[in-house]
Amino acid sequence: MLMSAREAEEGLVDTIRRAPGAHQATIIMICPTRGFRNANDAAQAGSLGDLLRGREFEDILIAAQDHDLAVADAHAGALPLCRTMERLRHTRLLQRAQLRTWIARGLEVGQVAGAGHIRWGKAISGLTGRLGEFTARYAGPAQPRGHRIVIEVDGGRPATGYFDVQGQPLDPEAVISNRARLRAEMAALLRSFAASTRLPCIQPSLL
Repeated sequence: MLMSAREAEEGLVDTIRRAPGAHQATIIMICPTRGFRNANDAAQAGSLGDLLRGREFEDILIAAQDHDLAVADAHAGALPLCRTMERLRHTRLLQRAQLRTWIARGLEVGQVAGAGHIRWGKAISGLTGRLGEFTARYAGPAQPRGHRIVIEVDGGRPATGYFDVQGQPLDPEAVISNRARLRAEMAALLRSFAASTRLPCIQPSLL
């Protein structure tokens, strides 16, 4: 990620560091007096090309304003081509909202997520989301605390028997502590199940 020093000072770096897999991120700041600097190692400062040399990247995000954005554009030739390249040049409030969306979309090493449009709706009990054959449903408060989310197939049957790419079974029920995260957590579960494989139950041999 490439950002201005002002954005870093206002908490964007901390937002990134709180995200899962943040240790794999390279954060480079645009400093008015020192050029480019690695946010994780103040001793690493210099040209953008020098700081990126020898590294491999899958995604690049630029968050800067005004003069700093012009500096980033002037050195864009040093940026490698990546799977995803985005530039945030909105107000700082919108930058933070976009950054949260960008982080939430990221995948850790070995993680796979199903693509596609999630159809959101309202049921009597609350929010629902559908992706392919799967339905995520808010199932009410959990005991002793939290909120339940269930993943269903075939019109209401729990989505059991599904495994991720590592061969680990996926739990069709989850409990979250913060209801404000309900839609994001439901979306993550739906995409996990959409990328999973259903293995048939193996009956023991009757010998």
